[in-house]
Amino acid sequence: MSIGIYTHYAHCDQAYLAIRLANYLRDCGESFSLYSDSFPAKLKSVYDNRVLHKKRVKYTEWTKQQTVIVWTHIPKIEQINFAQRHNILTIVVPMWQELSTPFKKTLKAADHVVALSTECRDLYQNVYKLRNACLIPFDAGIPAIKKEGNIDHRKIRVFLPWFDRNARCTQSDFLTHLEYLVRHMEEIYLSVAISSSKFSPAIAKFFQKLGDKTGRVTAHRNVEIGSRPQMYAAHDLTVFPAECDNYGLCNLMSIACGTPVLTFAVAPNTDFVYQEANGIAVKTQVDYDEHGVPHANPDYVRYVSTLQTLIAEPQHIDGMNRKVNYNLNARRKSFELGWQSILRLV
Repeated sequence: MSIGIYTHYAHCDQAYLAIRLANYLRDCGESFSLYSDSFPAKLKSVYDNRVLHKKRVKYTEWTKQQTVIVWTHIPKIEQINFAQRHNILTIVVPMWQELSTPFKKTLKAADHVVALSTECRDLYQNVYKLRNACLIPFDAGIPAIKKEGNIDHRKIRVFLPWFDRNARCTQSDFLTHLEYLVRHMEEIYLSVAISSSKFSPAIAKFFQKLGDKTGRVTAHRNVEIGSRPQMYAAHDLTVFPAECDNYGLCNLMSIACGTPVLTFAVAPNTDFVYQEANGIAVKTQVDYDEHGVPHANPDYVRYVSTLQTLIAEPQHIDGMNRKVNYNLNARRKSFELGWQSILRLV
């Protein structure tokens, strides 16, 4: 049995899901192959040199070598049809932030469509009437960490993973509110991880200036995938005010690393953020785009006010640290059993 994973191999949710699935298949002893729709980026993962692409092998030739193909995006319907003509099981795991018409015909043609959150599953089943859709929750795939003892209430280490999903915050009031809080609350020691994007130079410059003014802000550029868990674990609280997310990678990784999160109450966060257990999901208005995908209409005043309360009353963070791994084992089991079933590994 050979399982093909067709992805966009770059710094994005598609590739991170592909890497997580590849790690799981490797642990199961299954044969797999990674294929990128364009020349693959260097993510500094163990799979960088194993990713095939169309300049090395044609899609049709690669497909014929597989028993199952998992797409982390919505492929052309011709690709689905070609695989099925060769008796290959077809599985599509769409990133719902990237839905663009036409996609319904392709999703209906696939053997299986995997939703990564309950609201995503409901969208596929109830709105788009997909009979082939099922839920397999994402799991970060790292050992759960539980920290011992209380945090230093005079030096609260806050982590902001500023990746592409936060890009629109550059045009919002979020930076203004955050800057004010950092400058006036000396207990905050902020670390910001910034990935490469067209927004990153401006973001890096903003936080570097804030660090020069306060001496309590550090910006990290292009943190390697393998180093990210250590960064989450080294902090007391992760703030991730993303307006929309595909499957909750940053929040789930933080929780697995023993660090509670502050985020918005929008799917998929509502599936796994348990209030004042492993984090706080700030309520805000939720809007839906033309495809039915939820987007937070962010209330940054309420969000930063909640952060201010956590810094002023850090015993709340201490309490969350004791319960931060709540339900992670069950979530991991659902991930493993879901993929075992759909890939027919058992």
